[in-house]
Amino acid sequence: MLTRRIISRGIAFNIVVCLLLAGPTASFAGEDQTGSAIKPEIESVSDTVAFIRWTVSNPQGTILHYAVVEYGKDPKHLSLSAKSPTRINVSNHEMVFRARVGHLDPGCKYYYRAYSAQANGVADSEPSAIGEFTTREHVSRY
Repeated sequence: MLTRRIISRGIAFNIVVCLLLAGPTASFAGEDQTGSAIKPEIESVSDTVAFIRWTVSNPQGTILHYAVVEYGKDPKHLSLSAKSPTRINVSNHEMVFRARVGHLDPGCKYYYRAYSAQANGVADSEPSAIGEFTTREHVSRY
């Protein structure tokens, strides 16, 4: 009877119940025992823009996904976010996510973490560990 009531309340409630029953050591899809499977790399950095990418096993789910980067100047307050859309190719075993992080201040250190999410907002896994990058100093062309 309890199972029927839980299922009738919707998918989001089912997920919460499964995580609570699994306990604090539950793993998320795509995650190994050492932490998130997401290992982002800084592709390029200018004075105001950074590109961050990572490759993971194909996350399945909705065809439309988003590469999401949460970032900020304080590693404890990643209050800004960048989101770039991408489409999943179900015939590929791996997926490359790439996010453009813009409107950055020149010559500043930023902290970030990355993850992917389905079109409905459901995250594919835990976010990556917090990384950092520094934007270049602004160089005047005149």
